[in-house]
Amino acid sequence: MPEEISPSQAAWNRFADRLKEIGDKIVGPTGAKGPRERAEGFRYLLGLLSAAQDLEVEVDREHPRLTRMFMPTRRSFVADGVDTIYHEAKLDTDRSYVFTLRRADDIFFSIVVYSSDDEGMRDMASFLIDEDIEFEDGVATIHISAVRPDGAKNWLELRGIQPFILTRQYFPESVLEVDDGKYRPATMTIRCTDEPQAPSTYGPEDLAAGLDRALAFLNDTVDSALGISAFVALNTIEFEGEGAGTPTRIGADGQMVIDEERYEKYSADEIVEMVDPKVVANNLPGPGIGYTGASFRLADDEAILVEGKTVPCRYWSCQLLTHFLQTGDFRYHPVSLNDRQVQYEADGSFRIYASRKNPGVKNWLDTEGRRRGQVVLRTLLAETDMDPRMSVIKIADIPRHDLV
Repeated sequence: MPEEISPSQAAWNRFADRLKEIGDKIVGPTGAKGPRERAEGFRYLLGLLSAAQDLEVEVDREHPRLTRMFMPTRRSFVADGVDTIYHEAKLDTDRSYVFTLRRADDIFFSIVVYSSDDEGMRDMASFLIDEDIEFEDGVATIHISAVRPDGAKNWLELRGIQPFILTRQYFPESVLEVDDGKYRPATMTIRCTDEPQAPSTYGPEDLAAGLDRALAFLNDTVDSALGISAFVALNTIEFEGEGAGTPTRIGADGQMVIDEERYEKYSADEIVEMVDPKVVANNLPGPGIGYTGASFRLADDEAILVEGKTVPCRYWSCQLLTHFLQTGDFRYHPVSLNDRQVQYEADGSFRIYASRKNPGVKNWLDTEGRRRGQVVLRTLLAETDMDPRMSVIKIADIPRHDLV
């Protein structure tokens, strides 16, 4: 007679089995190509698993806590910025909350209530950006509830299914400089005003529910990253002149060798048809944020060129991402430049290069040797579209005046 397992172990076993299924997506048709991408994909999944513990398993909507979503070792879920600190807290539409804020050295602050509808589509229910928030003696009090309290100067409407808040703080440099004390982050608190009782004793049902939430988060995030990556791939930049790379070659033994990183088993259109449009639409848009991007394919002797002209805005940045839309490892490599770091021409134009090694240019991003990925330009509160041009050129063709 087989030994009976406990409800907690059964919940864990179900979690482990479904986690394997999510891992299959990392190496599926929309997923990784080549050994490096597969390793990075599962490393990315481990980061999501770490976040799921904080953001889903331990969630308490009656006693919310502001949880930092990304750290240098947990580098973004879906194209999140290296100069931005994000915090999240899960809420309940049947409760009322008070959020307090004291800003410090950020250059932009926003707070958004996200929620889902009956069909699972997620959107912004309400939001405030810094210039719309009223402060008193340096502190803002923001009420978050279904109905606006009398006399509330700052209010966010709480509605929809499974609402949560997300705060964004942008800084002049990467979050590494914030963590090292060069810039001070905001001081924030949130509390439920309904005086809920302490949680009951944790049991098997709580574990099972938490693991189910974690799985939903993992599935949703991986689907969103791979889905958006597939759509961005409809606009792929690569070298098109003489000497462009090919996905196959004949080896020394006379056998045909497929370059796995460049070989396309499916067309971009076929890949997009595999993607549920809902997971792309659920990618948490932010107030005042605009994006322009492309997928890239790159040989070792090539460079990405992003050229444009700055526009009036609060902030903009150019950033490199992996196939999974995770930022490059900014702990060790320059993978992002913002408007305060870029060196401009006299007319306000700029030219940013990205390659495996710095060819000696003023504005350079490190691809870390990746032969495919994404490049994205993000603007914040821009008065007009920036409209950059993105292309791939041979490093040998970089104009002399761009070299230093």
